[in-house]
Amino acid sequence: MAQKKLEKDSEFEELDLDGDGIVSDQEIKALEAIEMREKMDAQRHMAWTAMVSMIVFTLAVFLPIFPDARIKALSDLFGLFYIGQAGVVGAFMGMTAYMSAKK
Repeated sequence: MAQKKLEKDSEFEELDLDGDGIVSDQEIKALEAIEMREKMDAQRHMAWTAMVSMIVFTLAVFLPIFPDARIKALSDLFGLFYIGQAGVVGAFMGMTAYMSAKK
């Protein structure tokens, strides 16, 4: 069976990692691994951003520049903020543990 080659200026030309004009199964697997790594990096950055934002938010609330009335008025939103951010961090940690145990 003859291997399939790419047309000139094909949209799949980026899949041809070794530049021979043929997209092999190894090249497709390598690209999938690269994309998975980029996805994991993005998720890790989101989790760290959520964690840092919770810490910064907590420190900002305890600064004396905010009046007590404003903090009391926003107290319901504070709870939702912490639940949302903790959900992002918890989901990341849970999926990381699951994926490492799966291997």
